[in-house]
Amino acid sequence: MLDLRRLRYLVAIADCGSMSAAARQLGIAQPALSHHITELERLVGFPVLHRLARGVKATEKGEVLLSHAREITEKVRQAEAEIRAMAYLDERVIRLSLIPSWATAFAPSIISEVAASMPKVSLRLIEARNDESLRLIRLGKVDMAVALVGAEDKADDLIVKESLFAVSSRPIGRSIPLEAAAALNLILPPKDNPLRISIDEAAARAGITLNVTMEIDGQDTIKRAVNAGIGATILSWNSVQQEHEAGQLQAAHITEPVIYRSIHLLKGREVDERTFRLFRDLLRAVARREPTSNP
Repeated sequence: MLDLRRLRYLVAIADCGSMSAAARQLGIAQPALSHHITELERLVGFPVLHRLARGVKATEKGEVLLSHAREITEKVRQAEAEIRAMAYLDERVIRLSLIPSWATAFAPSIISEVAASMPKVSLRLIEARNDESLRLIRLGKVDMAVALVGAEDKADDLIVKESLFAVSSRPIGRSIPLEAAAALNLILPPKDNPLRISIDEAAARAGITLNVTMEIDGQDTIKRAVNAGIGATILSWNSVQQEHEAGQLQAAHITEPVIYRSIHLLKGREVDERTFRLFRDLLRAVARREPTSNP
C-alpha cells in the first residue's frame, strides 16, 4: 500500500535531484531516506529512480508515479491548509482596511455579513486612503485591504469594477458621454493616483483628451472644490452618493464609453488562501447588493 510519507520523499528527491540534498531538506538521515525509497520500489514492483554518478532521476515508470505523488501531496497540503484555516478563523481578529468611499458605503453591510457568516471572527475595520492601505499591508499592520490597484485587473483579487460619474455643482443630467465629461473643467487627483490612471487610460483608449485644469491629492478636498463651483470631477457613485442625495453635488453616469475603476482585495503575507477567498467572496456579494450607480 502506498504511503503518503514515502510519496512526499519521492517528490523531494525529484525536486532536489539527489538523495543527499533531499535528506538535508527533509531533515532525515540519507540511509533512512534510501531505505524508504527501496521499500516504495518493493511495494510498486518496479524501480522508481535511476541512481546516477551524480544524483538521481526518475525512471519512465517512476515519472508516472511521481506525477501522481505530486498531485496527491498537493491535495493533502491544500486540505491541511483549509483545515488549519477553519480552526484559525474560528476565533480570530481580522484587520481589514477600507478606502474611504467603501468605508462610507459598505462598512455596515460588511460588519453584518461577517457577524452572520463568521460569528467567532472579531472584525477590526480601519479606514485608510489607498496609499496608506498599501503601506499597512506591506508593514503587516492589517490582514487585508480593500484598495484601488491601478487600471490592471487581477481576476483572483478583483472585487468589483465600479462605473464612474462626472460630478458637478451644476445640473449635468443623468448621463453624459465621456467626450463631454472630458471637456468639463476637471479637477482630478495626480497622475500617479490609481483612479487617475484608470481615467487617463480610458480616455486614451477612446482617443479623447481630458481638460484637466487642476490636480488635488485628496478626494474630500476635490469634492469641496467642486461644491464651490471651481470645476467638475470624476468619481465612483459611492464616492459621491451622500453629497448627491443631500443635493450638494450632481452626478451623471459617464457613457460612450462607460469607464470604470477596479476595486481589489489585497492580502498580507500571513493570510492563508482560504481566509482570503472567504472575505473576497463576501465583499463581492456585498458590492453586488449595494447600488453602485445613480438610481
